[in-house]
Amino acid sequence: MIYEYQFRVYYKDTDASGIAYHANYLVYAERARTEMFISEGLPVAKLKERGDCFVIRRAEIDYRYPAPLESLVKIKTYVTEIRPASCMVVQEFWIEDKQIATIRLQAACIDDKTLRPKRMPDDVKAIYEKYLEKGEENAK
Repeated sequence: MIYEYQFRVYYKDTDASGIAYHANYLVYAERARTEMFISEGLPVAKLKERGDCFVIRRAEIDYRYPAPLESLVKIKTYVTEIRPASCMVVQEFWIEDKQIATIRLQAACIDDKTLRPKRMPDDVKAIYEKYLEKGEENAK
């Protein structure tokens, strides 16, 4: 399954050339992942309350085409690998039928007090499994 999130590029999001500033893609991607969890009934605030935090351990961005001012961008989010304390997430950025960027990242679960890795909670793992696109062989 793929989670889809849509947003518009506003003036405040652009650089001097009128296109979405490159660093904002990470912000957009974070919003999409947050909305994904909210849509599944597990808001990030609830995770924080119980001491579960997720951090981005690694991120790779491939930019193909710019996102101009006022363009409507769709982010398609899916999971490619699940491990005991982390997962690999892919987020594709699209304007209409043109893929403009891809972010590949590793999200790791940590304890909010010790900041050490910890096993992913079952309810979080279940959400990631719902969006796992490469089959059950990647769920460990």
